Amino acid sequence: MDGNGRWAKLKGQPRAKGHIAGLNRVDDVLQLCQKYGVQYVSLFVFSTENWSRPQSEVDHLFDLARCYLKKSKSFLKRDIKVLVSGKKERLPEDLVDEIEKIQQQTKECKSLVLNLCINYGGRDEIVYAVNKILSLGKQIDEKTISACLYNQLPELDLVVRTSGEMRLSNFMLFQAAYAELYFTQAMWPDFDESEFVCMLESYNKRERKFGDIKINEK
Repeated sequence: MDGNGRWAKLKGQPRAKGHIAGLNRVDDVLQLCQKYGVQYVSLFVFSTENWSRPQSEVDHLFDLARCYLKKSKSFLKRDIKVLVSGKKERLPEDLVDEIEKIQQQTKECKSLVLNLCINYGGRDEIVYAVNKILSLGKQIDEKTISACLYNQLPELDLVVRTSGEMRLSNFMLFQAAYAELYFTQAMWPDFDESEFVCMLESYNKRERKFGDIKINEK
């Protein structure tokens, strides 16, 4: 969800306005996911590196997260299951309460799984999984690492990066091993249906080989 701050700056508005516009775009994108048959979506809300931002901005982002997580009726109505990935340490206690509440309230929803990455880092998640495996006394391999991540989700098919940035930035590194990558110049608040369709069309044109080759390519 990149480009909220830059979107606001281009419009001569404070960064906080950009974050609000970005949050408003989330519901639009979720509707598009359901319209076009996307079953799982993960959004990078707040990274482990975002703590270095001004405290006022961090507080504002957490305020927005609280408000969003309180929309349980909306999630239930649209049959959206909400999961949260990331460390709960350092998060405000009331935000942790909202996280646990929304996960419990929507656990039976099936139409779409929304995974919100809050205080999340891809490397951090792998370390978390390895430590969990060690505490269980199990063998460390790909299968056990996958089983001990924050949430058990399918591997990523596609990683979308808005605002012209062309890097993973520590996002779901283990799950993105064979993901396709899609980069767009559009800022997140401008990621509308036309952008969404372009993304899907680009993905559908690709041939995913997973390291294999076709017989006629040998």
